[in-house]
Amino acid sequence: MKSLLLLLVLFQAGAYAGERPVDIRLYSLHKISSVNLEPAGAGVLAGDRQLKGPARITSRGQTVALEGALKAGPSKTIKISAGEGLWLSGPGLPRRLYTGELLFSVAKNRLKIINSVPLETYIAGVVTGEAGDLSHIETYKAQAVAARTYTVKLLKNHIGEGYNLCDSTHCQLYSGLGAISPKARAAADATSGEFLLYKGQPASTFYHSVCGGRTETMTYVWPYEHKPYLISVRDGPPGNPYCSIAPRFKWKTKIYYSGLTRLSRQAGWILPDEVSRGLRISAWGASGRAAELEIYTQRRRVRVSATDFFHGIGRRAGWQAVRSSFFKILSGKDYVMLDGVGNGHGVGMCQWGAEGMARKGFKYRDILKHYYTGTETGHD
Repeated sequence: MKSLLLLLVLFQAGAYAGERPVDIRLYSLHKISSVNLEPAGAGVLAGDRQLKGPARITSRGQTVALEGALKAGPSKTIKISAGEGLWLSGPGLPRRLYTGELLFSVAKNRLKIINSVPLETYIAGVVTGEAGDLSHIETYKAQAVAARTYTVKLLKNHIGEGYNLCDSTHCQLYSGLGAISPKARAAADATSGEFLLYKGQPASTFYHSVCGGRTETMTYVWPYEHKPYLISVRDGPPGNPYCSIAPRFKWKTKIYYSGLTRLSRQAGWILPDEVSRGLRISAWGASGRAAELEIYTQRRRVRVSATDFFHGIGRRAGWQAVRSSFFKILSGKDYVMLDGVGNGHGVGMCQWGAEGMARKGFKYRDILKHYYTGTETGHD
């Protein structure tokens, strides 16, 4: 816990904090009671004893126990120093490699794993996870600066739970060291300690996959305080946006009213006895995205923010069903067709737009300035 507070203090004081650890909750979307350990090399320590072979950590009530090559427990926590690397795996868990220190405990009747890892190592992992479908080194550098700045802004995201960030897209996608690409590592190294600043302070560097031709002003998506650098910007020439190179730049989804009724009831937008009979856009954002929708039932119109609609449908029907809020609605006899572009919330840097800019010769600092109006890069 002290490490995360120290990192923020060091940044504010202007001291380089790149090697200070950040604390990441691993397998944050999984409910697990045990995890398998496999040393990737020498120097893996459980306490002061070397872990030379496979082992398993299991939750037992409110304690954890180590079994296998070494035995320990039950105790409240088990601390592992990963040395050259430690593979984690288990039933339903992707096999992943981690370094740094790992702390195992129990929270809400499931195993809780926190990885303390140097900031720049974490950034290389995030760039791999968040930009793995992109290719240009300047795109990777832009992603590294955005991810590093985002990390500093979100250091207190889960502080009440004893760590900084989770490893899912709720914070930033982090899958350990096993899949880190050389290009992501090079981008993190090339931009080491570099942040995006607005009036001398770290910016809120939201980013998304595909804007569809224009990014959105933040306040049309989330009811946060207005950020002058998170406003709608055109993504390249009209009719030929930078992000048009993205796979599935355009998309269509047919939603039958029976399905809309079921999903709307599950989301709590309409009552259990109501039936969805229509859907329309009732307000638009600065980019032309939907900002608010109306669902027609047999007796009323229900207003739903486009953000709630995007997340509500995504959680229940899959994130490919409605890929963004940038769509038109075409009505059929018993269905609506969403004719859309883009992928994601649309705020901040468009990752595929950054890729398109990089392919046209733009450097990463130019890319960042384009998507985050009025910002500048600087070092801690």
